[in-house]
Amino acid sequence: SSGPPGPAASAPLPPPPTLPPTLSVSTSFTPLPSSVGAALELQLHSEKTKVVELGRRCTELEVKSGTFENVVCVLNREVERFATTMEAGNRQHKLDQDKIEALSNKVRQLERTVGLKDLTVAEMEGRLREMSATTFDGVFIWRISDFAKKRQDAVAGRAPAMFSPAFYTSKYGYKMCLRIYLNGDGTGRGSHLSLFFVVMRGLSDALLKWPFNQKVTLMLLDQSSREHIIDAFRPDVTSSSFQRPVSEMNIASGCPLFCTLSKLDGKNSYIRDDTIFIKAIVDLTGL
Repeated sequence: SSGPPGPAASAPLPPPPTLPPTLSVSTSFTPLPSSVGAALELQLHSEKTKVVELGRRCTELEVKSGTFENVVCVLNREVERFATTMEAGNRQHKLDQDKIEALSNKVRQLERTVGLKDLTVAEMEGRLREMSATTFDGVFIWRISDFAKKRQDAVAGRAPAMFSPAFYTSKYGYKMCLRIYLNGDGTGRGSHLSLFFVVMRGLSDALLKWPFNQKVTLMLLDQSSREHIIDAFRPDVTSSSFQRPVSEMNIASGCPLFCTLSKLDGKNSYIRDDTIFIKAIVDLTGL
């Protein structure tokens, strides 16, 4: 009999790997020349100096940058404050402008109101003067002051004619006035003082007899020797000048050659203190 099997025979091991040949490193070097070393040290020192200088400059710039940032921050606050102030100023300016405009409008309105009141007062004063000069007996004396100026205005054509205040034959009688041309009118222009009689529209015309037919006497009064210049006429009842008025005044009628202007030049007794007096007398017979 055969005995138990013995251990199996081992397979042969592979050969170890072949290592590459080891490189040998030489630890020896050739020393640099001393001049090259010195140059390198000098260059290294220069670079270190530059680095230090750059660091210092960076530090300075950082400090300056911080300062600049602070300044910018302050300026920004100032700009914001200024902008706020400007905005408030603009609002106040707008309010002031609105106030000024409102006040200007009020002043203009007050000026218009005052102007109208002045005009009303002037009209009332004129009416009072007329009322104080008004007569109710057919006799009227017209005082004309500042004669030289008014005569010059007539010569220049600025005010060729003047109307007197109204007067009446009675309280409810005919309403009349005078019209004078200090440098003449019509055939008397430039050579004579022309004087006319005017029938006016009155409140009592419906109660009166028409046409107007009362004798009229006109006078330039001599202020010293009583040598008055007088003209008189009786109305032409066919003339429209003496019919019942349909407008404020009828056409004037009277004396275009009432008085030569030469009588008023130089020394004369018709002008005293630069004033003349005209008198009108309406005959009341039959009224």
